[in-house]
Amino acid sequence: MIVQNFLFRKHLNDNEKIVAVAHRHFIIVLPQVFKALFFGALIPFFIFILFPQTAMYMLIWMWAGALGLLYHLYDWYFDAWLMTNQGLLDVEWKGMFDKTSTRIEYHMIEGIAYEIKGFWSTIFNYGIVTLEKVGAGTLVQLTNVSHPKKVEQKLLVCQKKYMTQKSMREHGALKDLLTEMIVDHVKEHGIPDPIRKKFEGE
Repeated sequence: MIVQNFLFRKHLNDNEKIVAVAHRHFIIVLPQVFKALFFGALIPFFIFILFPQTAMYMLIWMWAGALGLLYHLYDWYFDAWLMTNQGLLDVEWKGMFDKTSTRIEYHMIEGIAYEIKGFWSTIFNYGIVTLEKVGAGTLVQLTNVSHPKKVEQKLLVCQKKYMTQKSMREHGALKDLLTEMIVDHVKEHGIPDPIRKKFEGE
């Protein structure tokens, strides 16, 4: 996860670490990749073979094709769900200068479900993962996600771990608060008689 923590670092809080990343299945972006390779590399290569004098123009053409290919790969990779130790981040990449990120806290997730529907979805194991937010009934979806069942299970594990740690932190904070209140009371009023007599008797 070192690479993911570096690439998505702008979306993370301090001390926040990525546990898992859910992407759309790569087969979804394959048509765009093949199209970029065909029109951006294969065609100019054959034109260059037939007409070597066009080398400079074909090189520019291939550079443009490479940029198109990179765009599709970036669009696939940076449209993702980031499962971190603090929450879920729904990251959307719309271009070099247009990125959005929506944070969903684990305690705000009421339900998680996945759906695999259709022949190709079943064959290549991709589908839809849906989250329902507490109270609002708002649904958040990641479509065409690879291995949706594993994504659902990983989300449940992250949510359970976060809620356990949250409960322990709240328990510790409550314990510290009660201890502080007792210490303040003893300073102001002394030890109550029943407790003092009990310790004196022992």
